[in-house]
Amino acid sequence: MLGSRSNNARGQAYRVLSWTFWAVGAALTAYVGIAVFGFIRSSSQHYSNFILAIVFLAGVLALRNLVDERRPRYRLFHTRMAIAIAGTLLATIGMAYIRWHADRLESTAPFFEPTDLYAGYAILVGIVLLAYLHWGGLLTSVIVAAILYFFFGHKIDSVLFTHPHYDSNFVLHYIGLGTTQGFFWLAQVAADSIYFLIVYAALLLGLGMLRMVLEVGKLSGRRISGGAAFPALVGSGIVASVMGQAVANVVMTGRFTIPMMKRHGFRAPMAGAIESVASTAGQIMPPILGLAGFIIAAFLNRPYIEVALSALIPGLLFLSGTAIGVLVYARRYALPTLTEPADMALVFRMLPTFLISFLVVLILLLNYLSPAIAGVCGIVVALILCLFQGRYRPERREFLESLEEGLALVTVLSLLLIAIGPLGQAMLTTNLSGRLGSVLVAILPDAPLVLLFGAMVVSLILGMGLPTPVAYIVVALAVVPFMQQLGVPPLQAHFFVFYFAVFSTLTPPVAVSVLAAARLADAGLFATALDAMKLALTTFIVPFAFVYNPDIMTFPNTPWSVWPTVAEILLLQWAISVAAYGYLRRTLLATERWVFALTSGIGFLAVIEDSVLFSLCFAGMFGAMWLWIGVRKSLLPTEHETVSGK
Repeated sequence: MLGSRSNNARGQAYRVLSWTFWAVGAALTAYVGIAVFGFIRSSSQHYSNFILAIVFLAGVLALRNLVDERRPRYRLFHTRMAIAIAGTLLATIGMAYIRWHADRLESTAPFFEPTDLYAGYAILVGIVLLAYLHWGGLLTSVIVAAILYFFFGHKIDSVLFTHPHYDSNFVLHYIGLGTTQGFFWLAQVAADSIYFLIVYAALLLGLGMLRMVLEVGKLSGRRISGGAAFPALVGSGIVASVMGQAVANVVMTGRFTIPMMKRHGFRAPMAGAIESVASTAGQIMPPILGLAGFIIAAFLNRPYIEVALSALIPGLLFLSGTAIGVLVYARRYALPTLTEPADMALVFRMLPTFLISFLVVLILLLNYLSPAIAGVCGIVVALILCLFQGRYRPERREFLESLEEGLALVTVLSLLLIAIGPLGQAMLTTNLSGRLGSVLVAILPDAPLVLLFGAMVVSLILGMGLPTPVAYIVVALAVVPFMQQLGVPPLQAHFFVFYFAVFSTLTPPVAVSVLAAARLADAGLFATALDAMKLALTTFIVPFAFVYNPDIMTFPNTPWSVWPTVAEILLLQWAISVAAYGYLRRTLLATERWVFALTSGIGFLAVIEDSVLFSLCFAGMFGAMWLWIGVRKSLLPTEHETVSGK
């Protein structure tokens, strides 16, 4: 009887919280839509309203998730509930105060009254608590460390890491009371750029895009050895490019693609590795770029579409390297083509909804309209076209669920951008980012390639376990000034660290994308991470390639001189895959694999040095090995290693 009453109370609380979330979320969406078309003038009041609504929605969402837990007696349940209530109240009350006094705070900063400071501390603690609930302890620890450094870094007894003493008014001005810094810094990106694009992406998923792209992936795998991997490569790549979150995409698409790969002969760790790498690739492909593309555009003060177009050729090279690795692996273990039939009726019915709405968004972006307007138009077009999907038209329940998922996703992503504002502000204001670059210059040898490898290692370490936008900001603020000291152009410097911040989701010991995929594949984390790193070897060369050949990032004004370099990169990716998996026309001997490893090293030097001599040596060695393997193949018996033999 008591259990029944408890369940009824939980159910009633869940419904109240859901309706509250829907009502405030709909009001915020309408408000942001009005702002998109220029009907709201005061920026300080506007972004205060936006942050107020986001922190309240984040609190309601956290409370609803806790109420919906199946194990309410879990020992941390009451602690997390107390954190959720405290975070919601502190952030909402503090932000409401800032909204009410936004104009005064903007004009009098940093000379605040005592009550202003209390509000600043309240919103600071509240947002940190909400970030902990939605994004975990690691991110929260990084944010708290940055804030504490801002307040107390002057007490550090080190010339490299100390900073001048700042009083509380100054620090709180740059953390949250100033309506253009701290929490407000990236809130502008969330409100003006990503809001409607994220809702559009979630709406597409609710209208059936995931099913459609997986069926397209089946079509591409029906005539290729190891074709079961192509629904993951195509589907996960497309979905992640729209959603922009690797781990969420692994969970979303991996439950379909990983079992399919295992049924067609892929080892469990390799199936998980392919899914994790494919989902990571989506973050590097336009249009969303893991949300970091919008932050890069803000850093560089350039239109977002220019940043996204610059990323196109490197993103395609990332995908090509992954695909080549899968194909070589599949030939190595004689894996079959995909035999599962594709639902062509579903593809033909649903493709127009995705393709036409996506083209509308792309055309508007290419014409330099704001991402918000492009997202709104994409939503309208998708809603109209879904009515013509016939029996594949989404039901009312599916449609509402997709909208709710979109609101939830844009809430937690906006909270993320708001919460990491003080992190970036602390590094910039205290000049910690510039001093970290000086440390690298002092430690590493004075050789550009070695220094770039140092920047790569630092990017991988700093990005471990963090969401992509956070990993990028931490790495960019720490490493980009150092790279620019080396003479790397700003766009290439930002994308270099962005790529390796994305790669950090694949690299041990944290490897959050690999961890999610390993669980779905029922495989060991270490084995899956090892396969993921091996598969991603072909893609690690891409950031070095565009640093040494900046014209790779000039699309659509790419000069013809770039395409030989692109062809060389593709051949290099093939050579790396041959060395990694030991197959070219036949299974290779250990010495032959080492020769291909040496060939790959020469190919890497050919790409970064732009040397005709290195290019000729690379092509000559690859061609000679091709002929040698062909001759040896005619003399040796036919051999195939099955996947069971590993």
